[in-house]
Amino acid sequence: MTLHGLLVKRHKISPHPSLPADVSGEQAAAVEPTEPFTHHLRRIGAFGLVLAGVLGILAVFLPPPVGATPVAGIEVTRPPWNFWWLYTLEDWFGLPAILFAEIAFFLFLAAVPFVDRSRNRLWRRRPVSIAAGLLLLLSILTLTLLILVLPVKEHLGA
Repeated sequence: MTLHGLLVKRHKISPHPSLPADVSGEQAAAVEPTEPFTHHLRRIGAFGLVLAGVLGILAVFLPPPVGATPVAGIEVTRPPWNFWWLYTLEDWFGLPAILFAEIAFFLFLAAVPFVDRSRNRLWRRRPVSIAAGLLLLLSILTLTLLILVLPVKEHLGA
C-alpha cells in the first residue's frame, strides 16, 4: 500500500479532488495544492491507531463466537467469508490456486496506475477501466457465492 501511495504521488496520477474539472471531465490545469507525503502518512497512521483501538475494545467487550463444537475425524471448517472466493478456486484447482489467485489479484491492482493513464476523471468516460473493475468484482462475487451451493471437498490427507 505504501508503494502504491508513493507511486500515485510521484507520477501525479490523482490530482487533488478540490480542483475543478472542465466539461470534458479532465482536471483543470491549476497547480495542485501539495504538502509533504509524510503528513498524509501521519494522518493515515493516526487513523489506523484509532481504528485498532476501537477494534481492540470491541474484541474485549463483544468477543466473536469461537464456532461449532468440533467432531473428531470430520473436517467441516470454512474460512471467513471474505476468503471464500479463494477456497472455491482451491476446490477446483488444488491448494496452489490460493497463492496464484492472490498473486494475480495484487498484480492486477498494482498494474492499474500504469495501464489506466487517462487524465479524465469522469467514470463514464473510462469504460475500459470500469469494465475491468466490474469484471473482477463480479468474478470474486460469483466465486464467493459458489461456495454456498457447491459441495465442500475433503482436503484432509490429500
